Amino acid sequence: MPLKMLVTNTNVGRNTKALVASVSERTLRHPDAMSSVFNAVDSISKELSSLIESPTPDDLSMTEKEERLQELMEMNQGLLQCMGVSHASIETVLRTTLKYKLPSKLTGAGGGGCVLTLLPALLSGTIVDKVTTELESCGFQCLVAGIGGKGVEICFGESS
Repeated sequence: MPLKMLVTNTNVGRNTKALVASVSERTLRHPDAMSSVFNAVDSISKELSSLIESPTPDDLSMTEKEERLQELMEMNQGLLQCMGVSHASIETVLRTTLKYKLPSKLTGAGGGGCVLTLLPALLSGTIVDKVTTELESCGFQCLVAGIGGKGVEICFGESS
C-alpha cells in the first residue's frame, strides 16, 4: 500500500534513556492500566500491518484504507500520550495538522524528534503546501516521503 507521509522534524533532542525510565516508572505505579495500554498498542500495530499488506484494487478501497489508517494513527498517538512520551513540540505539530484534518503521530521514543502525518492520496498539493509552511514557521523541518512498495530488488540474468 503506497502512502505519502509528511515527516516533521521538531528539532528537539530527546533522551531515550530517560523516556524509557519514565515509562517504566509509570508502569510500576499503574501496572494494570499500562498493561492495557501496551496491549492496545500491540493490537493497533497488528491491525495496521494487516491493513498495509492487504491488496488495494481501486481508489475507493484506497480511500477506505486511508480512513482506517487515520483512525489507527489517532488511537496510537493517544496511547503514546498516555504513556507520557509526547512533548510540547509534538503537540504543536498535532494541533497544526489537525486544523487541516490530517492525522499525525510521534515516531521513535517521543520526547521530541519527528512526527509522521498521513497525506491522503486525494489531498490537494495546496493543503500540503499550507501545512508545511505553517509548520516551518514554527521552526520545524518538513519532508514529504513516499512509503510502501517493493524496496530494492536485484535481478540476475535480465537485461534492462
